[in-house]
Amino acid sequence: MNPDDLFLFPRQWMDDEATSVSDLVKQWAEKEILSKRMDYRENYGTFFSKKRATLNLTIGLQRLMLPSEHGGFGWNTPAHAPGILTIASDIGRADASIGVSSALMYAVFATHTMEHNLNTKLCEALAPLFMADEIRTPTLILPGAGYAEKETPLFKGRSILVQATSVKGGYLISGENLRPFAAGAMADLFCVVCAGKNGTPCIAFIPGDAPGIRRGTAFKTTGLNALENADITFTEVKIARENLMEGEPAVEELYTWLNLLLGGVSLGAGINAYEIFRDWSENRVIKGEGLLKENPLCACVLADVADEIATARLLLYDLAQMISSPGSWGDASALHLFTYAAMIGCRVQQGVLRAINRGMELMGSAGYAKEWHVEKHWRDVKTIGSLLSGVGAEGPVRMDTARFFYDCNEI
Repeated sequence: MNPDDLFLFPRQWMDDEATSVSDLVKQWAEKEILSKRMDYRENYGTFFSKKRATLNLTIGLQRLMLPSEHGGFGWNTPAHAPGILTIASDIGRADASIGVSSALMYAVFATHTMEHNLNTKLCEALAPLFMADEIRTPTLILPGAGYAEKETPLFKGRSILVQATSVKGGYLISGENLRPFAAGAMADLFCVVCAGKNGTPCIAFIPGDAPGIRRGTAFKTTGLNALENADITFTEVKIARENLMEGEPAVEELYTWLNLLLGGVSLGAGINAYEIFRDWSENRVIKGEGLLKENPLCACVLADVADEIATARLLLYDLAQMISSPGSWGDASALHLFTYAAMIGCRVQQGVLRAINRGMELMGSAGYAKEWHVEKHWRDVKTIGSLLSGVGAEGPVRMDTARFFYDCNEI
């Protein structure tokens, strides 16, 4: 049975174009990856690049959120949030690494291509990069843990480790041993949250080939292995003046979209894990008698899986609709969206990971060792959640929530 018929979502929020593009992505997922699990596993490095190129260049999703006047699909309005979420989920169902690379790209676009925040000069500078017939890999460098005994500028309690200094004709960007969200070793565009004048948060867009960038040695990660990561150092990297966006609202919007889209990627991985668990439970006999799914204890575990995935999907589409139409939610402000996105994003990552955990418990090691895709989904979702709202990162999210709901002024 089609998971979309089981895990319900408000389809009226998807227009005909969004439904058509989603159908294309589903076909890509089935044809290129899900129907070729063994080949994909055995030739992962090669297949990853080819399948990602098909999605981004042949189907054209690299241009999805670029304004139509710059050659894109023109999905540069908040009204497209439910459609973009659906596509992120469809991609994540096939491969979370491809999903994360797409989510980071769309989150970067959302900071400067939307109708309400359109930065024409920045679009003119960056659009040719994504319109070229070559796959592009943007990444993010976000605020996070600081240094011991060293004060740093803050974005809502998170240490900003990169400095932007105004000079004639642009800005100089400096920061040492910075950890990108993913794909630092292969990125050709860095979207960096940095501190400007008086410590004001801002976002710098830095081409990957700019002089002064040093990449460290690539390191091994639990998941998202195809997005090879490495620490980055910026030594007075000069960027054009239009390549920097000042102000806390821009950073808030980046986080809002990041929580929505990465939630969608993990949701997609969870849905495919559910499909594998369902197939497993319908083809295994317990105690030499009935099907595994008909055993009450096993059914309880399977119910936990479905419960978490269904809840995550409902929460994410509510968030997408809130972004799409804030007026229908009591005129939700940017701060409302930021706070709710953080809460929902954290809850979704934890819920999907729990769903996959429960299913893997039921399968046992002999099960997920044979079903490589399940174990891969688990590693990828765990990595996404750890980077976005895991141990250490969850603290600032809790403080964001407390400040919003209790008007805290000192935390």
